[in-house]
Amino acid sequence: MLSTIRKRKEQEGFTIIEVLIVLAIAGLILLIVFLAVPALQRNARNQQRKSDVANLLAGMNEYVNDNQGTLPDTIAIAADGTTTFSQASGAGSNVQGAKVGFYKTTANVTITATVSNTTPATAPTDKVVIITGATCTANQAVAGSSRAFAATYWIEPGNVEQCQGS
Repeated sequence: MLSTIRKRKEQEGFTIIEVLIVLAIAGLILLIVFLAVPALQRNARNQQRKSDVANLLAGMNEYVNDNQGTLPDTIAIAADGTTTFSQASGAGSNVQGAKVGFYKTTANVTITATVSNTTPATAPTDKVVIITGATCTANQAVAGSSRAFAATYWIEPGNVEQCQGS
């Protein structure tokens, strides 16, 4: 009799409840994955932004050290991400070996001597502004020593302005 019950049980397959439970668990796992992926991508972009700004400031610092304390006023970024700092007057130039990944074009990075803490209507998450003669206070650039420089950029979510100093 036991062998007959086993044979009958083997032929029945899964019940509808078992199938529904498996589908619910699979759906829950997919929901968790789809909710986590955008946050991971945003964190990766923000980390790349921070790394690029640190590389840009390191290149500026190297330029200042190589040119007797003179700050550059021009930056060029090659297609491979290599940065070149120079002065419009041609006083010196410095190719920085460190590369940028997120801010890939010269249009994304500007060097200015004007401190402006006005938040734009739409924060440019693809822009970096390097301000000469500035330092950072509470994530904003403020006027500082003539040899200091700071970079402001925006990160997600909420397009929060960040400031990193030399």
